[in-house]
Amino acid sequence: MEGSASAPTHPQIELEPSEWQPRATWAGARLLCGAAAFFLISFVFAYFYLRAQDPDNQWKVGAVNPSIGLGILILVCLLLSAGALRAAVGHPERTVSAGGAALGLALLSVLLQVIEWTTLGFGPASGGFASVFIGWTVFYSVLTVACAYWIEIVVASAWRRRREGAVATPADVLSDTALVNAGVEACSFFWSFFVFNGLVLFVLLYLL
Repeated sequence: MEGSASAPTHPQIELEPSEWQPRATWAGARLLCGAAAFFLISFVFAYFYLRAQDPDNQWKVGAVNPSIGLGILILVCLLLSAGALRAAVGHPERTVSAGGAALGLALLSVLLQVIEWTTLGFGPASGGFASVFIGWTVFYSVLTVACAYWIEIVVASAWRRRREGAVATPADVLSDTALVNAGVEACSFFWSFFVFNGLVLFVLLYLL
């Protein structure tokens, strides 16, 4: 009957062009940055709001002074990690080595953050600053672990590509290389954005 619904007549769903997936990966990384920005900005808002609205002088209760030395070490690890991963963009031969270094430095920053927590002489109840410091660093460390997992996936994919490239067909090699390169660029872009947020965290929590 005219106008009634009918099943597709094609035997299979038409595949997307191979060049679409790298573009989707590129766009997805930018959208993820936007989502992360909305989440991380909440801590910036909490910092300035609690600091401004402090009629009872409860911004810092007692000796609330995180170690600036550990803070600098954490920031340096993050910056070096972002730089190492960025160096792999456009240079597939560097992905495994530079990505591995970026992964190690990212995990080292988390380890240093855990060490800093054990040296703090205050808790989340020690005023507005302490609550923001604990909450922000905890969530930032959790997200850093997630980013490290993404970096590990990129490194493993590049390592597999290098190992199996010799036995793949030329068309497969071209397609797989484009996907790996797109993954490296997307991961590096988001990781650089995330590390920039770590720089903002350092300035607010350690310098101001």
